[in-house]
Amino acid sequence: MREQLKTLWLTETIHLIESESGRFADQDINRQVNAMPTSLVNRIVMRATLLSKQNGLYSAQKIILRSIKLSFLLLLLLSIFLGSSLTFSALSQNPINLYWALFSLLGVHFITLIIWLGSFFFFSRFGGSLLIHCWLWIAEKLYQKKTVQQLIPAFISLFGSRIRWVIGFVLNLFWTIILSSALIILIVLFSTQHYSFEWKSTLLSADAIIRLTHYLGYLPSLLGFSLPKDEVIKLSEHALNPGDIRSSWAIWLLGVFICYGLAVRFVLMIICGITWLVSSRKIKLNLNDPDYQILAQQLQPLFSNVVDEDKLGEHKWQLPISQIEDGQGVYLVAVDIGETWNPPDSSPFYGFLNTHEARRAILDSLQLKPAHKLLIAIDTDRAPDRGILNFIQQLINKSQQSRIWFINQGKQLHNWQSLSLPLANPNWLEQGD
Repeated sequence: MREQLKTLWLTETIHLIESESGRFADQDINRQVNAMPTSLVNRIVMRATLLSKQNGLYSAQKIILRSIKLSFLLLLLLSIFLGSSLTFSALSQNPINLYWALFSLLGVHFITLIIWLGSFFFFSRFGGSLLIHCWLWIAEKLYQKKTVQQLIPAFISLFGSRIRWVIGFVLNLFWTIILSSALIILIVLFSTQHYSFEWKSTLLSADAIIRLTHYLGYLPSLLGFSLPKDEVIKLSEHALNPGDIRSSWAIWLLGVFICYGLAVRFVLMIICGITWLVSSRKIKLNLNDPDYQILAQQLQPLFSNVVDEDKLGEHKWQLPISQIEDGQGVYLVAVDIGETWNPPDSSPFYGFLNTHEARRAILDSLQLKPAHKLLIAIDTDRAPDRGILNFIQQLINKSQQSRIWFINQGKQLHNWQSLSLPLANPNWLEQGD
């Protein structure tokens, strides 16, 4: 599967999960995505990919695809075995009952072909095959995690009726291999052993058998497979041994088998494969979906002139945040400290990060231009709650080097010290690496 289809599959899975269970915690991921000078579609896909790596969907998809590849190889080997068994079963007796052998070789092929065509035309809105529903049932039994379970429904939702083409390609590929294997064994046995042929019927007369033989052999005769003569057909009500009679029936049997079995499956495989390749390239996200419309408002680029198109024009990206300096990327920030506090004059003070807007602005800035050295000033009179610790961790992640500076010996100092944070004072900003 192409990488583009894999990422679209993950995107649709995230969309389905969020539609049912609510939004993921995605503020920091959105910030990373918004810093990319690319189109809206690419930002939505990148966000879904990052979320998938966090919640296990990405690895689950890889496991599913790996399992499909392994199953595919095992089924190929099984197809070769089934094809060989088909021939040995049909030629298990000598003399060979012609029409019974023909039914043995092509009977299951025609039955499965009718079932597949029925699924193809009457279950198109359900993916075009009952196999997809079996797959969905198995996935629900094997995977307990709800997010992983949504991979298969998302696959069906994304690809829709196009799934019937890939299912048709796979099924006809397997039958092509089965019948090819049967044909090879058939040719080898006819070439190395003597077989006599006969037909038996309680209801049909010799004339009816002659007409049936001509009807079945007409199309193969156009491709060069000769028809047995009428006299030979009549005489074959009982097995005869002359070589020309054996050869005539063997060629007829091979021609019917190739035209109504192998050739049918091969042509259907090619049609389904080409149609799938063409239709899969037209799969796109539906940006008119209300959920994507809301998401588009939150994935506004941090660049001032990004054009939301699949192919971006030539633009020079400009940063909308004026606080970013052209210096060495060395900053001092104050987190949850009253604005009456005076920072050291020798340190490049970035600002007070006490409001949601200020914190969002610095995270956006550092996403675009990570700090080389960042010193985070903390008032140890404030308790180290989960919110402030999470924010400090985000600052650390967006800086090449970071340290914590306790500006006082507050009443929560012991709790802060128990966290074993990397500490420093403003002199650290002036030191070399």
